[in-house]
This record gives sequence, structure tokens and C-alpha cells, in this order.
Amino acid sequence: MAENIFPLVTTHFNITPEDIEKLFDSEWKVTLKEGSDDKVGSIRFEEGMFQDNVKMTVDLEPAYEKAKIISEIYYSMAAFAFRFKNIREISTECRHENDHRVKGLEKAGYVYRENKDGSDFYSIKKQKTSWTGFYIFVGLIAGFIMGITFSNLWMGTLAGVLIGALIGVLLDGKEKK
Repeated sequence: MAENIFPLVTTHFNITPEDIEKLFDSEWKVTLKEGSDDKVGSIRFEEGMFQDNVKMTVDLEPAYEKAKIISEIYYSMAAFAFRFKNIREISTECRHENDHRVKGLEKAGYVYRENKDGSDFYSIKKQKTSWTGFYIFVGLIAGFIMGITFSNLWMGTLAGVLIGALIGVLLDGKEKK
């Protein structure tokens, strides 16, 4: 299956891992989508993961250090990495003076976190899903139907909302694990 999803294809680039078996331990090669297979950059994930957080480093040739290109690469790698359940946050760093990198990161959805030793630290978090509200709504509708059926609209609605809230909380708890 892994062979079918590689290379990651963006608007301008193909991104391919050197070792498909060790995606987060090997270097990724960034090549132009059209034309030659010349390497224009590389991507590496820092070894190991700390509390569902992985650090990513992108090195590009100076000719490709533009905000649009940087945004495209960072966004596509985040979309790929968030397919894995154990990754909740991707962090990276760049020099504060590198305007193209800063604009590209912000355009890709990364948020500024802190500045240490002249480097800005950015990260993007995986969006959480919330099922509680959805199931409360479904429970409300089911409760109306039960209430009409049993000639007690209030009890049916209350039971439906409570059951819907319980199902939603259970599914949200399962999602966090």
C-alpha cells in the first residue's frame, strides 16, 4: 500500500522518502514535478517523538526559498503526517530574518510559538473532532420521535439528549486516545 501513495505530489514538486519502511527516520527528497529528477531540497523528521510531537526540518535550494513554495511543502507534509494517529503536532524552526520562510509557514497554517536564540519556533496541531454536539442533535430528534410514539414528548426528548450526549462523550474520549 505504501508504494501507492508515494511520491507525494504537490503543485510543483514530488516528495519521496528514501526508505518507505522508515518514513519518519529517513530523509525525504524534494524534486521538481515536471522536468528532471534533480534534488531541489530535503525534508527530515527529528529522530524520536516527544508526547505526540514531531519536529520537521526542510532544506531547500536558495532559488526555491519563496513563501508560496515553502507553504506548499510544509502544508503537504503536515497533511501526510497527520494521517498517523500518534502524531498530534508538527513543529519546526526558522530564523526570524528569513521573511519568505516565516510567511510560508504562516500561510501553511503553522502558528508562531516562541523565539529562542534568534530562531522562531512554529507548529501546527492536528484538528480535533467533536462528536458530542452532533450526537446531542441526533438524540434530540430521536427523542422527539420517541416522545411522540409514547405520548410523552418531554421524557422522550430528555432521554434522547442524554443518550446522545453519552455517545458523543464516549466517541470524543476514544478519539483522544
